[in-house]
Amino acid sequence: MASQMASAVYDTVTVSVDGNNYNFKANGQTMKFKGYMTLYVENEEKEEFEKIPELNVGEIVKKEEIESKQSFTEPPARYTEASLVKTLEEKGIGRPSTYAPTITTILMRRYIEKIQKQLMPTDLGRVVNKLLIENFGDVINVEFTAKMEEEFDKIAAGEQNWKKTIREFYTPFGKIVENVEKELEHVTLQYEESDTPCEKCGRMMVIKYGRFGKFLACPGYPECQNAKPLIETIDIPCPVCGGEVQIRKTKKRRNYYICENNGGIGQGCYYISWNKPKEGEKFVPNNEADMELYEQDTKKEKKVKNSTTKRKTTKKATTKKSVKNK
Repeated sequence: MASQMASAVYDTVTVSVDGNNYNFKANGQTMKFKGYMTLYVENEEKEEFEKIPELNVGEIVKKEEIESKQSFTEPPARYTEASLVKTLEEKGIGRPSTYAPTITTILMRRYIEKIQKQLMPTDLGRVVNKLLIENFGDVINVEFTAKMEEEFDKIAAGEQNWKKTIREFYTPFGKIVENVEKELEHVTLQYEESDTPCEKCGRMMVIKYGRFGKFLACPGYPECQNAKPLIETIDIPCPVCGGEVQIRKTKKRRNYYICENNGGIGQGCYYISWNKPKEGEKFVPNNEADMELYEQDTKKEKKVKNSTTKRKTTKKATTKKSVKNK
């Protein structure tokens, strides 16, 4: 019935009150016509605006209460894949066929990492970005990239000669590359030092990036080739047993949290969750996401055990068969 009725009509009001050299402002609305809201009103619509009584210009109002509030400017939200593609479209950078490969490339090269759908720059990404901006400021900017995209479109349409475009770009760019290569010969990357000593030579191991993320390596390479996984932990204890909570990644590079005492099916602590634990909060794996993660971990353990048993069985069977043949 309400869907067939007319829309509600509001007057949006902005009130400015001057008093003792101070200016107070309030925004709200007054309803002029109820329309469908005579029959049906949602909670969101009730709380969307503050109600302001009807006032006349120049009217003297009486102070009843002053409520002070402090607010801080928040930084813009980090990009997700969707918001990054939207921004690229707005800036005229790239084309629909290049968006996915671009994001995949910077993820694979560890310039960024995806944390809860947000794209976060890594230490390597910050260093590379700084070097590019300092040495290729004329190229690493939005206006240049958008301009090149337009020229490529003209080349594809046969309206512009591609050799001329490349020549105009690469003649000055080539000289810049030569100069930067000479300067970067003296640049050395300093690895972050950990607090873990090398078991073989005693040096303090450093944090490096590999195909599967961060790992610990001995700085004495190639004399000492010791390396091992880097286990990241958080300061909050396990909500089940009080042990140390580790941060691990799935094959799709998604973070999850697991207790150091979680040894698999029925072994030690059972804590494992997609969400970071909160201090003092009890853990009950009753939501669908955590149960799904727990089942994945359980299936992985079963698969490892089954494959081990199968190998042992096959080996015994082969041995028996060879004895019979003799």
